[in-house]
Amino acid sequence: MTGREAAILAAKLPVTMVTSRDQMDAVVESVRAAGRMAVDTEFLREKTYFAQLCLAQVATPERVFLVDPIKGADVKRLGELVADRSIEVVLHAGWQDLQLFYQLGGQAPTRVFDVQLAAGFAGLSASLGYGRLMEELLGVTLEKGEAYTDWCRRPLTERQLSYAADDVRYLLPAADILQQKLADLGRAEWVAEEMRWLEEDEAYATDEEAWRKVSGQGTLSPRQATILRELARWREDTAAARDVPRGWLVKDATLVEIARRAPASVRELRTIRGFDAREAERSGQAILDAIERGKVAPSVKRSAPPNHNVVTRARMVAGLADAVLRMRAEEAGIAPELVGTRSDLDALLVAVLSGRNGSEASDLRLLSGWRRSLAGEAIVALVRGECALRVVDHAPYVEEIPLPPA
Repeated sequence: MTGREAAILAAKLPVTMVTSRDQMDAVVESVRAAGRMAVDTEFLREKTYFAQLCLAQVATPERVFLVDPIKGADVKRLGELVADRSIEVVLHAGWQDLQLFYQLGGQAPTRVFDVQLAAGFAGLSASLGYGRLMEELLGVTLEKGEAYTDWCRRPLTERQLSYAADDVRYLLPAADILQQKLADLGRAEWVAEEMRWLEEDEAYATDEEAWRKVSGQGTLSPRQATILRELARWREDTAAARDVPRGWLVKDATLVEIARRAPASVRELRTIRGFDAREAERSGQAILDAIERGKVAPSVKRSAPPNHNVVTRARMVAGLADAVLRMRAEEAGIAPELVGTRSDLDALLVAVLSGRNGSEASDLRLLSGWRRSLAGEAIVALVRGECALRVVDHAPYVEEIPLPPA
């Protein structure tokens, strides 16, 4: 069956609204019979810490279900299906959808296939939006215009319902096409390796390392960074307990300044620019307690910055190393962003130029798994002067030339 033929069949799938337990029984039965389901969600998060689920869409090969939790459907049962190893779960850029189900049931998914990620290994971009990807794979042109609607407002319009159904009806045939492409290319295991992180509890649980994501902390001392770690933990826990965005409590810049100054009283806390006086009254003591924990806890360890010579050499060779990565990715038909980011590349360059050997640098992303043979070893050879690059007039327009030992 061609992609176009599969799309025509998918377009004819009947759509069922699900608002009760009895109707959820039919969803569960249909999914279990098929052994797979396509999933998408519509949610709001602008005013909450946790995403508020407004609608869940499920597709099997036989039907599309629009599951409405606001009308009374038990969406926790979808979480159970997502965590069932006997069921393949197909999504597009689905981490946030899976996080929602994890919050509902506390169980991580077990068999995930993300079509956006898979596309990057099958000769397409790894960042194609849903509509663009369906057009590439199935020749389907989808209507736009409902992405930023208020999905929690009822009643939903016919246009909204049609848009929501289209978000899942084509996912299974798209997954079939991609899986065949990946099998033909011998990359099914590469994709499975990339998707395993979605099956780990750590991908969805409360972020214990939230402090590392706080912007503007670069000039903090190790002790100040330790205080920031405790402050960030307080902010995460409090935002989750109140179900409000973390920035509504304390913005990053203010949190960093609190860590830098380590006030010893609520009165001193109030003097910090950007800190809300009402929050000082409500949470002042808890913040002071976090500061005290940061003062006595073992200091966070930060890697010593590389010396100036290594940084300069890495900067000079970065363009060439990026050319190697892109050349190897082009030859393999893989989106370069899946092979490695600029930070991955910089980390590898600094490690090699600092004298770390392959076994010592095995923690680096570009020297792990399939990335090592695809691009990592070639970049190491370039940095060590074991190969050169030459511009050619055919794709990928750059080629490697082995060099004799110096």
